[in-house]
Amino acid sequence: MSVAPTSAKPRRSQEERRREMRARLAAATLESLGESGYHGASLSDILGRAGVSRGAWAHHFSSKLDLVALAAEEMLRESTEVALNLVPADLPDGDRLAALLEATWTRFYQGPRREVLFEVALACRTDAELRARLAPVFAGFIAAVGQAGGRVLRLKPGAVAAVADLLTLTIYMLRGMALQEVTTGPDGRNAALRALWARLLGEWVEVG
Repeated sequence: MSVAPTSAKPRRSQEERRREMRARLAAATLESLGESGYHGASLSDILGRAGVSRGAWAHHFSSKLDLVALAAEEMLRESTEVALNLVPADLPDGDRLAALLEATWTRFYQGPRREVLFEVALACRTDAELRARLAPVFAGFIAAVGQAGGRVLRLKPGAVAAVADLLTLTIYMLRGMALQEVTTGPDGRNAALRALWARLLGEWVEVG
């Protein structure tokens, strides 16, 4: 009785193994930051969650700051991809601008990613090296959201404000609202405030 030969699993390249390890480290760093905060997220905890040895880690990184920067970059990259794919066809009929705002709130400013965002932002206040490392990452996210908004929103005739500036203001508003809820807990009035902001935006832009 002959046994059918089994195909050998192709070996991963060094670059593929490196990308996989970085992805595991980014995910583990986000988990640790979300549970323990920036100062409580130890390097040992992160490496244990990722299943990465200290020797393998040291071959590519030099400090916990490198991992935090990697995790923040990955989190904002994912958020940027979501923003770029948040198109009007995904939104319900009715007030599509309000629906777009609610989708942005739910996807970006609720859940564990919100806590990580504020942990990292707070750490930047006292860690100059971390701030310098992440400043272009946060700026890039703001720019990408503005570009995504430009694909979804268009200025009404006679409008003098730029879509990118209005989207930046919207991000700042949502970020402040999210921080308030982290501090005091969910507030039912915030949904009405977001609806009000959508109506104000509607005077300048419309969903394309």
